[in-house]
Amino acid sequence: MDADIPHSRPQPCPETRPAKKKRKQRSTNTTEEVRELLKSARIGQSVGGSEEGLPWKNLQLILSLQDKNTDLQKKVDLAFGYVKSINSEDIGDIGRWPQALDTSRTVVFLNNWVQSVLISFEKKMKIEGDKPQVETSGSFLDLRLWKIFYFCLEESKDLHMPLTCSKDFLRVIHSIAKDASSCVNNVSIFCEGMLSGERLQIYDVVLDCISMVFSSHGGVANENLDLWILLMDKVLELALKIVLGQLDGSKVGNFTLKLSCYLFEAFAKFLRVHPTHKSGFHNFIDKLLEPLLHLLHVVQSNSCGTDNEWRTTLHKLVGEVLGQGLFHPTHIDGFLDLQSTIRYINSSNATLKEDKLVIKSYHRHLFDKVEMIVEKNVLALLGLGELLHLFVGCVTKHKGALATEGDLGQSAFSGSAQISVYPNQSRAMSSKMNPPFHSMNAELRKSIFDYCVQLLEYLLADLSKFLQSEKNEVYLIFNIPGTLKSINNLLATVLRDNLYLRTEDTTEGASQNFLRSIYAMLLSLSAKIGTSSFGSDEKSNREILISVSTEIIVSVHHLLNIEYEVVGDDLESLWTVVFSSAACCYSSMDVLGQPLLSSAIRSLSCRLIDVYSDLRQVDSSVFALCRAVRQTSLIMGDSEVYSSSDSCSSYSNSLCMLVCSSEFRLSLNNAIKAIPEGQASACLRQLCSDIKESLEWMKFGHQLRAELLGKVLCEAYSIILDSITVTSGNSYLVGVSLKNLLEIMRPGLTGVVSQQSDIFSVLVDGRILNKSTESDNVTVCWILVFFFRFVLSCRSLFRQAFSLMPPDASKKMSAGVMGDSLTIDSGRDWLELTRYDDKGFFSWILQPSATLLNVIHSVSDICIQNSIVRCAPLVYVLNAMALQRLADLNTLIKSSEYMLQWTQTWGQTKLEVDTGSSSFNKRIQRWSKCVTKMRKEAAGLAESMMGFYSSSSSVDGEISDTLIHGPHSNDTLTFAVASLDEKSLPPTLWWIICKNVDIWCSHAAKKHSKNFLTLIIRASISSVRNDDCHFKKQNMSRVGDLKKVTAQQIALEFLSNTISYEQRFVRRYLASRFCQILQKSVRSIFTNSGVNLSKSPVWSAAMSAIENIPDLGALTWKKYHMVPVESCNEQPNDFLDRCQCLLSLLMRMPEEFLRLKSSSLYINYILNLERFLVGILLGCDTAICTQNPYEIFRLFVTCRKVLQTLAAASSKENANESQSPLSSIPLLWLLKSSLAAIGFQLAFPKDTVFEDQVAIFSLLDQTSNVLLTVSRDQFESAITSLVPVRKLHAKRKGLDPSTEESDLSGGNILLNPTENLNARKSVLELAKALEEDLQKFLSTFRVASLNKNVECLAEFKDLSKLSSIIACSQGLFWGLAFTISDTNAVKIDFRILSSSYDAELMTRIKSCVDTCVEFAIFYLKALFLEDDPTFNMSAHGSNGLGVRESPSDLYDGSRDGSDGGCPIGKTTPSEIKGDLTKLDHKRKTSSALPNLQAFLTKVQHQKLYLKKSLLMEVFGGGNAEMAFFLRQLFIACSAILRLNLQIDVTSSSWSLFIIVVDISEFLLLEFLRSEIPHQFAFLLLDGIVKFLEELGSYFPHFDPLLSRDFYVKLIGLHLRGIGKCICLDGKKAKLASQETGSHSKQADQMQSWGTSRVSELKDRLRMSLRKYISKSSELHLLSTIQAVERALAGVQEGLMTNYEIVSGSSNGGDVSSVVAAGIDAFDLILEFVTGPRRLNMIKKHIQSLVACLLNIILHLQGPSIFYRCINPTKTYERPDSGSVILMSIELLTKISGKPSFFQIDACHIAQSLRVPGALFQYFLRLQISKDPIHSSVDRKISVDLYAACCRMLCTALKHHKSETHQCIVLLEDSVSALLHCLETVNTDHAAGRDFFAWEVQEAVICASSLRRVYEEVRQQKDVFGQCSFQFLSRYIWVYCGFGPAKNGITREVDEALKPGVYALIDSCSADDLQLLHTVFGEGPCRTTLAALQHDYKVHFQFQGKV
Repeated sequence: MDADIPHSRPQPCPETRPAKKKRKQRSTNTTEEVRELLKSARIGQSVGGSEEGLPWKNLQLILSLQDKNTDLQKKVDLAFGYVKSINSEDIGDIGRWPQALDTSRTVVFLNNWVQSVLISFEKKMKIEGDKPQVETSGSFLDLRLWKIFYFCLEESKDLHMPLTCSKDFLRVIHSIAKDASSCVNNVSIFCEGMLSGERLQIYDVVLDCISMVFSSHGGVANENLDLWILLMDKVLELALKIVLGQLDGSKVGNFTLKLSCYLFEAFAKFLRVHPTHKSGFHNFIDKLLEPLLHLLHVVQSNSCGTDNEWRTTLHKLVGEVLGQGLFHPTHIDGFLDLQSTIRYINSSNATLKEDKLVIKSYHRHLFDKVEMIVEKNVLALLGLGELLHLFVGCVTKHKGALATEGDLGQSAFSGSAQISVYPNQSRAMSSKMNPPFHSMNAELRKSIFDYCVQLLEYLLADLSKFLQSEKNEVYLIFNIPGTLKSINNLLATVLRDNLYLRTEDTTEGASQNFLRSIYAMLLSLSAKIGTSSFGSDEKSNREILISVSTEIIVSVHHLLNIEYEVVGDDLESLWTVVFSSAACCYSSMDVLGQPLLSSAIRSLSCRLIDVYSDLRQVDSSVFALCRAVRQTSLIMGDSEVYSSSDSCSSYSNSLCMLVCSSEFRLSLNNAIKAIPEGQASACLRQLCSDIKESLEWMKFGHQLRAELLGKVLCEAYSIILDSITVTSGNSYLVGVSLKNLLEIMRPGLTGVVSQQSDIFSVLVDGRILNKSTESDNVTVCWILVFFFRFVLSCRSLFRQAFSLMPPDASKKMSAGVMGDSLTIDSGRDWLELTRYDDKGFFSWILQPSATLLNVIHSVSDICIQNSIVRCAPLVYVLNAMALQRLADLNTLIKSSEYMLQWTQTWGQTKLEVDTGSSSFNKRIQRWSKCVTKMRKEAAGLAESMMGFYSSSSSVDGEISDTLIHGPHSNDTLTFAVASLDEKSLPPTLWWIICKNVDIWCSHAAKKHSKNFLTLIIRASISSVRNDDCHFKKQNMSRVGDLKKVTAQQIALEFLSNTISYEQRFVRRYLASRFCQILQKSVRSIFTNSGVNLSKSPVWSAAMSAIENIPDLGALTWKKYHMVPVESCNEQPNDFLDRCQCLLSLLMRMPEEFLRLKSSSLYINYILNLERFLVGILLGCDTAICTQNPYEIFRLFVTCRKVLQTLAAASSKENANESQSPLSSIPLLWLLKSSLAAIGFQLAFPKDTVFEDQVAIFSLLDQTSNVLLTVSRDQFESAITSLVPVRKLHAKRKGLDPSTEESDLSGGNILLNPTENLNARKSVLELAKALEEDLQKFLSTFRVASLNKNVECLAEFKDLSKLSSIIACSQGLFWGLAFTISDTNAVKIDFRILSSSYDAELMTRIKSCVDTCVEFAIFYLKALFLEDDPTFNMSAHGSNGLGVRESPSDLYDGSRDGSDGGCPIGKTTPSEIKGDLTKLDHKRKTSSALPNLQAFLTKVQHQKLYLKKSLLMEVFGGGNAEMAFFLRQLFIACSAILRLNLQIDVTSSSWSLFIIVVDISEFLLLEFLRSEIPHQFAFLLLDGIVKFLEELGSYFPHFDPLLSRDFYVKLIGLHLRGIGKCICLDGKKAKLASQETGSHSKQADQMQSWGTSRVSELKDRLRMSLRKYISKSSELHLLSTIQAVERALAGVQEGLMTNYEIVSGSSNGGDVSSVVAAGIDAFDLILEFVTGPRRLNMIKKHIQSLVACLLNIILHLQGPSIFYRCINPTKTYERPDSGSVILMSIELLTKISGKPSFFQIDACHIAQSLRVPGALFQYFLRLQISKDPIHSSVDRKISVDLYAACCRMLCTALKHHKSETHQCIVLLEDSVSALLHCLETVNTDHAAGRDFFAWEVQEAVICASSLRRVYEEVRQQKDVFGQCSFQFLSRYIWVYCGFGPAKNGITREVDEALKPGVYALIDSCSADDLQLLHTVFGEGPCRTTLAALQHDYKVHFQFQGKV
C-alpha cells in the first residue's frame, strides 16, 4: 500500500486558496465538522489501518491544541511530537497520506498557537514576577516551543507562505534578552552551570527563529516604536555588558552580538519606514541615545585591530539606527539651521552669554539630552564624535553631496571609519591615507559646523565650570578627562571630514573665533592644572593629571591641524604648555598613560615645526621655543637654593627629553634645510639675537638656567647651525652673519682659551664664573658645553662658507676671522711659505690663545673629579674638539712634510740661487720644527682621548650593558649630545674612537694601540653570541626612529669592516692580540693542561696517538654530560663560550685580512687547538677536564669551520709568496681527526640525534672543503713545480695567463724542493690511508653480502665514518681535478708534466680512485638495486659495458687528455662547422674515451630496477646519515667524471655512472612530486645535481643525433627542478643575473650546511644547466631553445592541449613551475651562449620567445601580483605571479637592450610600453581603494616591479626610438600610471591603512627610477622633444593635487624626481612652455610651472661656462 502513495510533499495550488475563505465562512460549525471527521477516522482505524498512517494527523493535532481540558504541558508534548515525527520522516514521505487538513493550514495554526503560548507566559511572568527555569513547560525557556516555532517558520518558507508574528513577540525577545543579561551578571553560573548546556541550546534556536522572522517573514505585525524602544533598551544593556567585559569570544558573547545585529537591523528598517514623530523622538532620545552612543564608541574603539566580523557589523548597524532615529530625512533640515557660530562674530565672551540659541522644539530635545549627558559625564559622552560623523554622512547623502573618497562614500550610516584620538592618525587619514573630499558647498559645510559648535559648547561649558571654580574640587578634576576626550573626538571628526576650510569660511571669521575660544580655554585649563597641587601624592591622582595633559596636547594638535591661525602669534604660550606637559610626563614615568603623553608631546612639537616650515616661517616657531625655555625659569623660581634642587634638574631633563628626541631633531633639521638659501643669513641673524638674549638671561644665572642653556637651547642652536644650507649664492652673507655671531660669543670664551694658565673663567654678560668656586662647577660645565658646541658648529659652517666664496672674498674674511689656510690657501700659496705658523685651535677667538690640549686638561679638572664624571656631554664635546683638531693636524702634517720634501729636493736650486744655502737650511729647519711641534700636539691629543675613555669606564665594566643612540643616516644628527649621562658616555666615546680610528691611530702610543685592539676583541665576543644583533642589521625601519646599539656591536662592526684593516697598527698587532686572548681562554678552560697553542706540533706523534683510540665504552665521560648545555641544568662555561665566540669572530673578519701573513699564525693556533680538543675527547691527553664533552665537540667543529675559512682565504695569496700558509696543514690529520670526532659522537645519547647530525654534516663538509683547498695547493707543489708558477696563480686569480711566459724553458720556474717533497709525501699518505679504509669497508660489506645480510648496509652504524672517508676522498679528487684544469688553462700539457715528474704519485691516485669506484658500485648495487641478471657490473677488469679494457698497474701518461680537458683526437665545440656527417665521422674516429657511445646507449635504453621504498625513505628524511653519505658519494662520482674526462683515471667507472644516473633521475622526480621536501633531502639533491653538472661536460663528445633524447631529458629535469625551487622561493625568486652575492661563483667551493637550501639547490641547478648550454653542440643548443620555447608557451612536448598558463580570476592568473623555469633558462641562454653561429640560432626564435614573455605578463597581471600571500595553503604549488612578471620584465629589458644582436618587432615594443601602465593600474587601485583589502601589499615586490618597469621604458627610449615614438601614447599612459603611484605615501605611519602606501624611502627609490625615464626623454630630445611638454604637464597636474588620489607629491619624493623634471623642461621649447602657461590658466598649475622654470635656470640650466 505504501508503494502506491506518491512520495512528494503536497504543494499549495491556486484551486485550494478560495477554499480557505469558504472555511472561514463556515467556522461556526467547525466543532460538528470535526466530530464527524473524527468518527469516520475511528471507523477507518477499526477497519485495520494504523492511526499513524491515517489522513487525520494534522486535524487531530489542531483539536488537541484547542481542547481546553488538556493541560499545557501535554499540548506542548503533542505539538513537539508532531514536529519531531515530521522531521524524522523523509522529505518525500511527508505527504504520502492525503491529509484532511493540508499542511499549510496546520502550520499557520501551529504558529499562532506557539506564539500565543510564549506571549501569554511572558504576560503572566510580568504579573507574578517569577523567573522560569530552563525547560519550564510553556515558558520562553522551553526549548520545545522554540523548535516548534522554528519548524513553522521553516515550513512556511518552503511553502512560500509568509507567517504573521504578533507585535507582542517583541516582548518575548525582551524576556530572552533580560534572561541573558541576568546570566551574564552571575559569573559563576555563566562559567559552570546555567550557560553550559540547555540554555545555550535554547539561545541558538532563538537566534535562528529571530533571524527567520525578520529576514523571511517580514518581521512583526503592527509593530510600534514603544515596544521597539523597550526591547532595544534591554538589548543595549546586554551588549554593553558583553563588550565592556570582553566576553565577545565566549558563547554567550557570540549569542549577544548576533542577537544585537539581527534586532538592530530590523529596528533600523523600522525607523527608516516609520519616521519618529515628536513623542517618539523624545522617547527614543530619552531611552536609547545614551546607551547607543556608549555602545557606538566602545565597539568602535575595541574593534580596532580585531577580526570579529560581528563587532564590525554591530558598529555599522548601531550607527544606522542612530542615523535613522535622529537624522531621518523628514526632519534633518531642522539641524541645518542652527546658526550657532553667528554669535562669535567679533564678540567677546561677555556678550556670548547673553545670546540664546533659538532651536526648533522638535530638535531641541536632542541637545537637551546631550547637555544632560555632559553634566553626568558618562562614557556615552565619548560617542559624540561618532555622532557628528554620522550626521555628516546623513546630511551629505540627503543633500546629494556624496563623498568622492573615503568611508563616507560607502554608507551614510556605516560609522566604520576610525576616528582616532591621536592627531597623527587623524591627520594621516584626513590628508594622506583616506581623505573624504565632500562635494558639499560652503553653505552646507557651515550648517554642519554649526551643529558641531552646538555640541562643543556644552562640553566647553563643563570645562568653564572647572575654570571658574575657586577651589579645585576633586570631582571636577576627575570629570575633566572625559570631557576633553569628547572634545578631541569632535575635533578629530572636524578634521577628518573637512568641516572647516579657511578658504570656504563664510561666517566672517566667526568659526575661527570659536576655535580660538577653544584654544584659549585649553591654555587656561593647562595653566590651572599646572599650578594645582592635585596629584602630588597619590598615584591615581597623577594618572588623572597625565590623562588631562595628554588630552590637552591632543586637542591643541587637532586645532593646529584644523586651522593654524587659531594659535595666533603667541607661540611662546603654546610652547609653555608643551613644556609643562613634558615636566609632568618626566615626573610620572611609572604612571600608566605616560607613554601616550610622551608621544603626543613629540607629535605636537614636530607639527609646530612642520607647519611653520611649510609657511616659510620656521624661525618664528623655533625662536619662540627658545624664548619659552627662558621664560620657564621664572615659573620654576630664580632663587639659587630652589634652582639647585632636584625638581629643577628634573625640569631641565624633561625639556631635554623632548628636544633630544629623534622625531623632534629630524623635524627641526628638515625645517632648517628647507629654508630658502636667500633667507639663511636672516635666520642666522635671528639666531644671533636669540643667543644674545640667552647670554643676557644668564647674567643672574644659576644651575637651572645653566642646564637649560647647555641641554635645551644649545641643542636647538647646534641643530640650526649644523642644518643651515650654504650655497655659493649665500655663502658670503652667511659668513658675515657668523662673524657677527662670533663677536657675541668671543667675550665669554676669552677666559677659557687664554694662555694664562692660572686664570680660568667664563664670562657671561659681566658675570665671571671660575673653577675656584665649588658651587659653580656644574654651572660652569654646562656653560662650557654651550660655548664649545658653538665652536664646533661654527668652525664647520665657516669652512663651508669659505669653500663656496670667491677666492678674494674668502681670503679677506678668513684673515679677519679664522685664518684658515687649510680651506683658503692654494698650492701656490703654500709653496711661497717659508714656514707654517699654526696659531692654534682657538686662534679665531683669541690671539694668542692656549692650545686645545691645555684647555682640555684645565676643563678636565672640573668635569672629572675623583673618577666621577660631573658632566658627560662636556666630556664628549672635548673629545669631539680633539678629533676635529687631530683631523686638521693630519692635513697640516702631510702638507708640511710635503713642503719639507719639496724644499729638500725641488726648491734647493732655486733657494740657493736666490737667498743662499744658509737660508735654505733655515727653511728646512723651520719646516722640520713645525712638523715636530704638530706631531707632539697630536700625540698629546690622542693620549688625552684614551685617557678620557679609561677614566670613564673599565675594560669589562659598564659598556657591556649600556646602549647609545646609533648614528643617523644624516651626519648632522649623529645623536643628541645633551642626552648623554654617566651610563651612555663610555659606549659613546667607544663609538667615536672606533669611527675615527684613522684620525688618531697614527699618533697613539704603541701600548694604547695594543690596548685598544685588546678591548675591541673582548668587546666583540659578547656581540658574536647573538648573530641577530649584528650592527649592520640595526637599520631604521622608519625615518626618525631611534636606533640603539651596544658598545659590543660597535666593536664587532669595527672588526667586520674592511676599512679598519687599512690602518697599519691593526694589521700589525691584531693577530698576535687575538691569539693571546685565545691562548688565555683555552688555558682557563683546561687549568691543569699547560697547553701551548703557539708551538709547532709533531704531527706523526699526534696521529699515532689517535690511531690507538680506546674503546668508547672505556671513556670516562658520563652520559648526562654528553648533551648540549641548553638541554641540561648545567651552567655554560664562560671561557668555553668565549672560545666559541673568538672563533666565530675570526670568521667574521674580512677575507682580505685573513690572506695576510698573519694567517699562518692563525692556522697554527687553530691546528694546535684541534689537536688538543681531539686528545681531550678521546682521553689521550693527560689533562683532567671537567667540561661538558658535547660542548668540546662543538668547539672542535667550530675550529674546523675556521680552518676552512682560513684555507679559502690563504689560497688566494699572491704568486710572489715563497711559501703558502697551507703547507703547514697536514692532509692526513684532517682525515684522522674527523674520524676520531665522529667515533666519539657515537657515544652521544639518542635524544640529541638531530643536533649531532647537523654538527657531523657540518664537520664533514668543512673537512672536505679544507681538503680540497689544501690538496689543490699541495698538488700544485708536488706535481706542477715545473709550471710557471706566476702563470698558474694568474689563472686562479682570474687574470690573463697570456701575459706570462708559457714556455717551460723560459726560465720562469719557481722550485722549492723541500716544500715539494713534503707536499708529495702528504698527498701519498692521504691517498694510501683512504684506499686502505675503503678496502676495509668493502671487505666487511662483501662478507655481509655473502651471508645475504644486505639489510646491515642500510643500518650500518659506522655510516658517518664512511661518509667521512668518502668526503675526504672527493676533496682529494676535486683538488687534483682543479689543479689539472689550472695547468690546462695556461696551455701546459699536464700529461707531459705528470709522467715525466712523478708517475708513482699518479699511480697511487689512480689506485685510490679505482678502489672508490669499486666500493661505490658494490654498495649501490647491493643496497638500491633489485637483482637483475641482465645488468653486469663486475668491477674487476670489466667496465660493465661488454668491452674488455687492458688492465694496467702503473699510470700511463699517454692516456691523459689535454687542451682544457678535451681528449686527444676529439674536436672541441668551436671546431664544429655544422656538418653533422663530418661531425659524426670525427666522433667515430676518436678513441681516447673508449666505450663512450656504449655508455650512452646503455644509459638510454637499459632500465634498472631500483628499490624505490628505501630511496623514498632516505629522501623523506627517515635516514639522514644515508642521505648525507649518498651526497658525498655523488660528489665523489662527479669528481671521477671530471678526472675521467681529463686523464682517463679509471677503467671501471662507466657502470657506476649508469646506476648514479638512474638514482638521480628517480630522486629528482620525487623532489618534483613533493610539496616541501625534508631539509636533509636537499643534501642529497645537491650531490645529484653536482653529478649531472659534470655529466654535461661529456655531451660535446657524444654523437649529437644519438644523444639528443638523453640531452633533452636532462634539460627537462633541470627545468622542472628550477621551477620547483622558484615555487619554494615565493616572492624571493629572481633571475640568476639579478641575484648578486647569493652564492660563490667559484666551482671549487662546496655548499655548507645552512638554512637556505632551496636557494643553494637552485644555484646548483643553474650552474649545471649553464654547463649544458655553454658546452653543447649546435644541435643540442637547438634542443635547449626548443625546450625553453615550449616551457614559455605553456605546452609540453606531445601534449599540445595541456596549457600551463591560465588567466585565473580577476585577481590575476597562474603559471606552472615549468613556465617560470623557462624564463630563468632563457636568461641563462642569453648570458652564456656565445659565437655567431650559436647566436644566430637564438635570433631565429627570438620573436616567438618575446611573444611568449608578453603573453605570460598578459595572463598574470592583476592585483594579486602585489600581495604577500593570497592563499597560504597553496603558497608552494605554483610560482608567485609577481616574481614571474618581474623576471619576465627584466628579461624583456635585457633583450631590448641588445638591438645589435636581437631585432624585436614593433608590435612587441608597443606591448612592452603598455606593460607598466597595465600593471600599476592595479596598484593604484589598491592605494586609493575604498574597499578593505584582506591581504597586505608586499612593498618590496612593488618597488622592484616599479624599478624594473622604469628600466624597460628607458631601454625602449634609448634603443628603439622610432618604434617608441610611433606608440608615444602608450608611453605617456604608462608614465602617468607610474607617476600616480607616487601620490600616496605613508608619512605619518597611521594605523589602519598604512600598508596600502609606500614608506617615504620606498617612494623615493621609485621616484629615482621614474626620474631616469624623464632624463632619457631628454637624452633623445631629437625624437621626443615635441612630446616632452606632455610629460611635464602631467607631472605638474599631479604635483598640484589633481591626480587620482588628490594628494600631490610629498617633498622627499619630489626632490628625488626633480632632476628628471628639469630635464623635461630642458627638452621643451619656448613655444611648448608658453602653451602650457596658457592652457593652465590662473591657479596652482601655472604657479608651479613658473617656479619650476625659475629653479631650472638656477640649478640645472647650462650657462655656457664652468
